[in-house]
Amino acid sequence: MPQFFTLAAFVAVAAAQQAVVNQYGDLSQPTPYEYAYTSESDEGSHGHSERFDGTSRAEGNYFLKLADGRERHVTYTADENGFHPEIQTNELGTESKNPGDAVYVSSAPSGPDAAIQAYGGPFPESIGQGGRPIQAGAAAAAAKSS
Repeated sequence: MPQFFTLAAFVAVAAAQQAVVNQYGDLSQPTPYEYAYTSESDEGSHGHSERFDGTSRAEGNYFLKLADGRERHVTYTADENGFHPEIQTNELGTESKNPGDAVYVSSAPSGPDAAIQAYGGPFPESIGQGGRPIQAGAAAAAAKSS
């Protein structure tokens, strides 16, 4: 008798799983889709849109705009050959480069200008040449020797 209940339980679980799979229809073939959204707040805005053709290619873009002025716009395609983004940004620490299949277009300042902008002013006396911190005693000695 316990074997009958065990078998009945397995049959019930299998039937329930089949019912869940079938409630969404045939998922063996990709379905074309398209969506888009944007969202705004006091801290900035962001959005995303994408279109899939139902075969093997998706195209889309997304953006971030922060209240402090930082922005990033990404336009991309994804297909049988991979993910191919083009990123346009003004975020500090970024550079215009083309690694792999990505294209980065940065309008951010680079080098010392980026460090000054990120810090918000001239370097303090405790920062040595090359941007490396120096010890307090060494800062005083460096000031005397100048």
